[in-house]
Amino acid sequence: MKTWKKLLTILCLAALVFAVPLSGAVNAAATYTLTLSNTGATPHTFEIYQIFCGDLSVNAGGQKVLSNIVWGSGVTAGGQTALGNAADKAETVLTESDAVDFADELISNSYLTGALTRTISAGGSDTVTGLAPGYYLIKDQDATQAVPGGAYTAYLLEVVGDVTATTKLDAPTVEKKVQDINDTLDGNIADNPWQDSADHDIGDTIPYQIVGTLPSNFADYASYYYAFTDTMSSGLTYQADARIFVDNGGTETEITSQATVSPSASAAGATLSIVFSDLKALTGVSVDQNSRIVVRYTAILNDNAVIGGAGNPNTVILTYSNDPNPGGSGITTTPPDKTVVFTYQFVINKVDENGLPLENAGFTLYKKDSLGAWQLVKTIAPGTATTFTFSGLDDGDYKLVESAVPEGYNRLDDLEFSITAVHDALSADPDLISLNGAAADGTVITLSGTQQASVSPTTGTIGTTIMNKAGSVLPSTGGIGTTIFYAVGGTLLVAAVVLLLAKKRMKSKD
Repeated sequence: MKTWKKLLTILCLAALVFAVPLSGAVNAAATYTLTLSNTGATPHTFEIYQIFCGDLSVNAGGQKVLSNIVWGSGVTAGGQTALGNAADKAETVLTESDAVDFADELISNSYLTGALTRTISAGGSDTVTGLAPGYYLIKDQDATQAVPGGAYTAYLLEVVGDVTATTKLDAPTVEKKVQDINDTLDGNIADNPWQDSADHDIGDTIPYQIVGTLPSNFADYASYYYAFTDTMSSGLTYQADARIFVDNGGTETEITSQATVSPSASAAGATLSIVFSDLKALTGVSVDQNSRIVVRYTAILNDNAVIGGAGNPNTVILTYSNDPNPGGSGITTTPPDKTVVFTYQFVINKVDENGLPLENAGFTLYKKDSLGAWQLVKTIAPGTATTFTFSGLDDGDYKLVESAVPEGYNRLDDLEFSITAVHDALSADPDLISLNGAAADGTVITLSGTQQASVSPTTGTIGTTIMNKAGSVLPSTGGIGTTIFYAVGGTLLVAAVVLLLAKKRMKSKD
């Protein structure tokens, strides 16, 4: 793409000072209109200076020609003295490079004065009317683009005569993504899409990706500073495995060794810094406005992970050069981009048939993998605890086993259930939308009578009460059962003796 300087200088300056046959003269007393468009993502305050003024004409090729040139109102008296005769100076401004150098000379020596200013919103335009014919310099007001997403326009130099000037400015963007997996349903996390949120088990290794673009006027920069800063929450442990690539149309070339990367060791809550002091100085790969800079790394969800709705975020910003003009050393940052990883917990309250806390139970939780096998999650041994918490769970299918039963109580049947969650897959600020626990038959978890699971997305908790019933009490030898047998037996024995004596008496009477 031809640069705007070429459009705005070669088109308008080539005939600036040479004698050219005229096809028609323009009324020198007339005034003209300059329309400015802001193509950037931030508001811009533009300064407009008249550098030369003179008589405006149009040549046979339709080009605007300025003759009888004198210094314009935008050049200081000291500048006019230092620069010499205006017409002579104009004769040195013949090419795009000449025009840029001339603008830099005016600005760096503070030769400009009396600016007209226009503040234009992002994507907007404005019109400056009543301009005398002349040669005008348009620039951003100093220090106004050190804002997220800001970029200074390349100097614009226009021969004014009802003209539209579209400012040449652009800024790169940065996008952060994470991969999700349901261990029960998905086989390989690498096959899943990149998105803005995920849920994972504590201990999972989580893949992340950062993609940075380059501005459309990348070629206008003499050098280009480019740095990612990725800030992780304390629940994420960076694995010191960042790799960086230039992506040109889907072909990736690794450039990790040409970046300054820190930290160099694994760390929880790390701030990952990737710096290119000059992206245009890379070797072994071409970089242009269409290139993308791609970073991939992993982090482990650790025991500091936040359970539930707040999640475990990390954010990235891109710091970049934003002034393509000679001597321009300004840098600023993009707005931050964020991903969030969620995790959940299953909480059991253990009670007896009277609803009172019941000690000496133990539980084991299993999770079904993509092959249908049950994998151990955690065992909680029996003791005085009556509340059991399994923290840091992902979505998927689970089985709860009562692995230790309080003495005198019946063992519960194994409970199979699923944890399901919905979170914003594509959002600038991802939220946990819903959380649920369902039994294997698809109903909400029901464990004893009308007891159901309680669910709180805010705390990431699926909770329920589990009741154990005491075993039946049966008669046994050595207890009251034998006493009853003895009592009945004794009564029968006495009755038999009485009957026998009665019979003997009756026989003796006979």
